[in-house]
Amino acid sequence: MTHPLIWLTPVVAYLLGAVPFAFLIGKALGIDLRKVGSGNVGAGNLTRVAGLKAGFAAAILDGFKALIPVVLLGEQQLGPALVAVSGLAIVIGHNWSIFMRGRSGRGLAPSAGVLLGIDPSLIVWPGGWAVAGWKFGGGLCGFLGWASLPVVAVIFQRPAASVLGCLGLSLLMVGRRMQGNPGRLPGLRAALHRAVFDTDGEHLSRATESVRF
Repeated sequence: MTHPLIWLTPVVAYLLGAVPFAFLIGKALGIDLRKVGSGNVGAGNLTRVAGLKAGFAAAILDGFKALIPVVLLGEQQLGPALVAVSGLAIVIGHNWSIFMRGRSGRGLAPSAGVLLGIDPSLIVWPGGWAVAGWKFGGGLCGFLGWASLPVVAVIFQRPAASVLGCLGLSLLMVGRRMQGNPGRLPGLRAALHRAVFDTDGEHLSRATESVRF
């Protein structure tokens, strides 16, 4: 019989995901990511302001803080649904960290870790789009890869828990992108632009300014 407290696992997973490795590495380097670059507390902003090594270290730690717990939970035979929910809780913790007053990174590295843990074969899809991002733009390709992931999971007839996990990862990615960084442009149009391109865009800024003045 499964212990009833096992359903506290997603809570623990959230707290684990909430550990802001990029912020901690930045602090160790004398940098407050909330006050430099985009203001985003994630590996991408850390890379821009502190270099590739620092950003890579944060991304690896963020990936493993999701992958290792998901794999360990899977080995305990707790059921694929609980494993998937716990994986999503890790990404939620990363994206909206209680330790960072509710906002931190974009969640791509922990999302990749979760996906590797629940259905490794599917990582090829967002991974391929990530490679394509070097030529066509990482923001757009990241959106195409992760937003379409649930559809790919259905097409390839993956288990129900995997499909639901992919759907959750997709929605979390889109939701966090729409939220944007501090100082973001207001309005639905700007939010949708952020979701697709992961940036406000200069033309949107100019359009907004023209409306104001």
